[in-house]
Amino acid sequence: MSDSPVQYPDSTREMAEFLSGNLDYLKEWGDEKVLGWLQWFVNNGRYHAVSKDGKLVGLTLVRYVDTEEQCYEHYTDTEGPICYIEASVSRYPKSLNAMYCMMWDDLGHKSKWMAWVRHKYNDRVTKIDMNRAKRRFMRS
Repeated sequence: MSDSPVQYPDSTREMAEFLSGNLDYLKEWGDEKVLGWLQWFVNNGRYHAVSKDGKLVGLTLVRYVDTEEQCYEHYTDTEGPICYIEASVSRYPKSLNAMYCMMWDDLGHKSKWMAWVRHKYNDRVTKIDMNRAKRRFMRS
């Protein structure tokens, strides 16, 4: 991440580098946009991270929205019934499971649906029942 006119915390910079290094679509955004976008999740407590030996190995960004259309609206969080996974990267066994369990304990248990955008499929929203998501992603 290059120098930014805004002073972001080192932890935000580390998370931004981690995401940008693993999600191709973020490389097109540029450092400043990624940092500002990510800081919104940090400021709003809408992220879950896992580290191993002091190194970030997993990061999930979530928003809670009312409609599938709101999944496309950055910075929209209504605490609605759809738990929208804005971004998720896991580089360690079981870190995805750990992050999703954190999300569940936070507000996910109040959600009816889990959704995410499939960037490689024309940015299509995939939405599944939260109980199905729990069985699929939060296994012990």
